[in-house]
Amino acid sequence: MKKYIKSKQYINFLIKHSKKIEKRNLLHNRKRKEFNKSLIGKSNVELSLKKQNRQFEILNAPKNFSLLKYTEETIEFINILKVKYDKSKKVYVNLQNIEYLDYSAVTVLLSVMFKFKSKGIEFNGNFPLKPELKALLINSGFLKYLTKPIGNRVEYSIGNQNQIFTRANKKVNPELGFAVMKEASNTIWGKPRTCKGLQRVLLELMQNTNNHADLSQKGTQHWWLSVNHNINEKKVSFVFVDYGIGIFESLKQKPSDNKWFGWTEKIKNRLKYGSNDEILKLLLNGDLHLTVTGQHFRGKGLPGVKQVFDRNQISNLHIISNDVFAGVPKKRYKKLSNDFHGTFVYWEITKKNENMDWIGEV
Repeated sequence: MKKYIKSKQYINFLIKHSKKIEKRNLLHNRKRKEFNKSLIGKSNVELSLKKQNRQFEILNAPKNFSLLKYTEETIEFINILKVKYDKSKKVYVNLQNIEYLDYSAVTVLLSVMFKFKSKGIEFNGNFPLKPELKALLINSGFLKYLTKPIGNRVEYSIGNQNQIFTRANKKVNPELGFAVMKEASNTIWGKPRTCKGLQRVLLELMQNTNNHADLSQKGTQHWWLSVNHNINEKKVSFVFVDYGIGIFESLKQKPSDNKWFGWTEKIKNRLKYGSNDEILKLLLNGDLHLTVTGQHFRGKGLPGVKQVFDRNQISNLHIISNDVFAGVPKKRYKKLSNDFHGTFVYWEITKKNENMDWIGEV
């Protein structure tokens, strides 16, 4: 009887074990079929990448990769990355085949990569094949952050003509603004000049990062600033990225004790508006502030940045937030089909902009 029970138990064990093996083999075969299916239609380069990075999802960057010039396709790609981030998927960004790249895309991509690495999700990528685009990526300092941990901040480096840096949990300080201004004016005028507009834009945007953060993440949002010197054209361009929730999403979240609470109800009978592109125009011109708060606009936030532009203290101002693109110089406000989860600001300083004698770090 004892031997019979033992024998029966052993047979049951073998049956269960064989079922486990069969299930494991089925799962393995299904994964292999899915992997092989994912290779169909891929180029030799993509096949090689896929085989070398089996644990990663290979995502091809847009051929024209620029938030400023190719807005829709770039936001669409950034949103794909966001979906992968939300699902904690490992991502490998294939940049080899891109034809156009600028600092607007590189800065946003770095801010996305920061979120991945902060959450402990692996994020990797490669170089563009075009030498000039590869050089742009290397010079930005982007790739070094692929292989090392990112801390709370990436500091501004004196003497580096093209760079991207960030600081978390802090407002901009005057010393940082003066360092950026001194080097920018040296490129443009050949000597230090005071650019009050630059200092003010930096202050407003850094403060705005906190104001437009998710209510559950106040004081924790990162901002990213790219500073790029064009010595031949005597021009310095700036890219500011606050990759969070964006202007309109933050306005929806205002608490009941905030002056902006219920702002849509306050303006619907006083201002003619339709979609967010028209609202952004009202916001930048200060009209929205007066209607919602009953107080005259005091030059804070994005309306303050627009005011700096109107005074010719900066040039070529462009803003993207949520589903709106604003080309301020040509008064072009456009609704986007893709929603950018954050705020992007681009501006330039050239010889034509207002400047004065250097007053030093005060």
